[in-house]
Amino acid sequence: MLNFKKVVSAVFFLILSGVATAHEITPTSIAIYIQGQEYNHQIMLRNYSQNYWYSQGLMLETAAHDVLGANFSGVDMCDIQPADAKVVVWLRPRMFYNPQMQTFYGKVIAVTYTADGKLLANYVGEATKRAFFDVKTELTLSDVYHSAMQAVSAKMKADEKFQAALKAPSLSSPCATVSVLPEPKIQFMSIQ
Repeated sequence: MLNFKKVVSAVFFLILSGVATAHEITPTSIAIYIQGQEYNHQIMLRNYSQNYWYSQGLMLETAAHDVLGANFSGVDMCDIQPADAKVVVWLRPRMFYNPQMQTFYGKVIAVTYTADGKLLANYVGEATKRAFFDVKTELTLSDVYHSAMQAVSAKMKADEKFQAALKAPSLSSPCATVSVLPEPKIQFMSIQ
């Protein structure tokens, strides 16, 4: 009976320690910023008589988390208000569909700043994918954004200036500087 109590208490403490380590706060290296209009203003892709409306912000956020989270440690969105970070990355998406070529063209522009607001560099990632417009459109769009983010991430990894900024000390409230960033023009019908 005594051994059973020891085993149960040992299992309980193992589970408790697993939960505690799962909720540890990891330091943020990169704070990602996507402007609110990318979430609020949908764009339209056209294929002759068909239209497809969607919000770019959610798809880009997912792609940024997946790609940058896999390639760099400590990636958080500015919406979460990370306590500190070393680099702020402003992501701006673009998408276009050419119905004659049956091709999706995606572009992600990443403007990087140090946490105190100094410009580091600009990176552009482009991707294309041939696909039918009305067959799993959302999955195709997601693939294009992921591919464009892969290109951006590869350029970030190759840039020595960006890598040096990731080794610099963290600053508190890195997303406070995003309020002074210019508002881009609203895109209508994905015209750029």
